Amino acid sequence: MVQSYSSMASKGINSDEDQTALESQYEDIADVDAHPTMDPDSSILLCIPIIHKAVTLRALKYVTFLLCGMANLWPWNCFLSASEYFRSRLESSPALSSNYSSTMMTVWTLVSTVFNFYVSQKQENVDYLFRLKLGCLIQIIVFFSMSVGVLFPQTWTTFYFSFVMLNVAISAVGACLTQVAIIALVNVKGPIYANANVVGNAISGVLPSISMIIAVVTNKHAQSRSAEGAKYFLTSVFVTLVALIFAEVTAWHENQVLNDGFESQENSLEPVTTQRRFVSFKHIWQPLKFVESTIILVFSITLAFPIFASFVDSHFVSRKVFVPVIFLVWNLGDLAGRVVCAWKFFVVGNQKLMVLYAVSRIVYIPLFMLCNAFGRNENGSIITDIFYIMLQFMFGFSNGQLFSSAFMLIGHLLYTDDEKKAAGGYTALVINISLLLGSIMSYLLVVEMG
Repeated sequence: MVQSYSSMASKGINSDEDQTALESQYEDIADVDAHPTMDPDSSILLCIPIIHKAVTLRALKYVTFLLCGMANLWPWNCFLSASEYFRSRLESSPALSSNYSSTMMTVWTLVSTVFNFYVSQKQENVDYLFRLKLGCLIQIIVFFSMSVGVLFPQTWTTFYFSFVMLNVAISAVGACLTQVAIIALVNVKGPIYANANVVGNAISGVLPSISMIIAVVTNKHAQSRSAEGAKYFLTSVFVTLVALIFAEVTAWHENQVLNDGFESQENSLEPVTTQRRFVSFKHIWQPLKFVESTIILVFSITLAFPIFASFVDSHFVSRKVFVPVIFLVWNLGDLAGRVVCAWKFFVVGNQKLMVLYAVSRIVYIPLFMLCNAFGRNENGSIITDIFYIMLQFMFGFSNGQLFSSAFMLIGHLLYTDDEKKAAGGYTALVINISLLLGSIMSYLLVVEMG
């Protein structure tokens, strides 16, 4: 049923009809449709002999979107989670060391914003699957380069800082390509695949922190942290390579399924790889204004998290362990917030309530300032550390829940496939503008806390 954009935007998913339509997407990805011939996604690709479980094309696509979501956000989280490593690596220059996180976020978001604007204007005849693969290849090259860069002499502080920021900028371009491609694909596919993507994003926040902790703990030469960095960055290469392989395998299987006689291509990746007409931002903004405003508020406030994670100390745990642990805690909260949105009860469906929820998160900033930032609270106890850890978890949870809710609504609020694909570029641009605003605000926090 065709609905006008104004009516769709005003009611969001609040009507029974829209709510039912959205809930229908929350299906078990392992289930096979009652009418498999009508749905290529229900095609059985193989049967696992030991557990006697059929693997459908739908299940493979879910896993692929999850892995691509991981690969998409892994570079950002990798550079963030390694903040303590870089601060240690740059310790001979206090100015570079203390401003690493803010500079990294500003370089990333500035490059991403400019490149996303360019990409959002290049819509006609764009192959989104090609963009996805190209973005993954760029990330593989960047992090292999970073793994080699750990061999640079410690005295090359300024050169190494410039080298890292150059790789951050190139990585941001690769992330833009994959992000726009993934959003375009899942907007057409439906909320369940959008959820797979955002869950993958959150997992990519958790695993780099764990990877860094393992690298620190297993380092037998505490005075030299080159081995830590090499293992950490090579892990990023591996993750991105796996996502690229799964994307190729999924595309091949879909072509095989379609060639085997499925007439309906509605649920295939192939038809959405190319966009046929240009859709303006003004046209997209009307139905998505509350959703996009929520995304801006969420990420603008969220970027206070890396600053506090880097500068709030524990009274009982060393910095090189405590900092990656805090990144892990926040990202576990973010993961939990995204995963629970697989159940409709946790999805924030009222768009105006979504905006109010996003605004209310600013209260976390003064609460973080009560903790042991820059060693101000020297008389703190284990209770202070626990309070800080709980705050970081809840801050992450609210980020994951809000972003997942907003992301899953985008495809539902638009009507044609070209609009849904165009929304990929515009949403990626909005995300990066909000991250840019947050990174600029992070400088003000550093000044205030310093």
